[in-house]
Amino acid sequence: MKIKVFGSKDCLTCLKAKKWLENHRLAYQFVDLEKATLLSIQDAKELCSFKEVQATQLFATWSEAFLKMQVDLSNLKDSQLMSLCREHTEILRRPLIIIDDVLFIGYDEQLLEQLVVHE
Repeated sequence: MKIKVFGSKDCLTCLKAKKWLENHRLAYQFVDLEKATLLSIQDAKELCSFKEVQATQLFATWSEAFLKMQVDLSNLKDSQLMSLCREHTEILRRPLIIIDDVLFIGYDEQLLEQLVVHE
């Protein structure tokens, strides 16, 4: 099982998600979005590869930083979406958890229990 968590070290929800993974002895890679001023191309591709996920779900559209950008997410091409993820980590929601080929947006302990532990 391959697990990657995108978050920040000070985010309480991210800390809960990391603790849950550790309590279940699941190894994961952590990408600190506070430190990553520029997300790697690979990480941006990975986040944008989930066709069932709408762009509005990836970003904190209510945040002041996002609102200042005045971006219309409904008209973005794939390359523009990748660039937005890559260059503006401050507006990505936290945590974003990728487990194999599933993207969890936010931390939902019950969903993780159902899909990971009882798989």
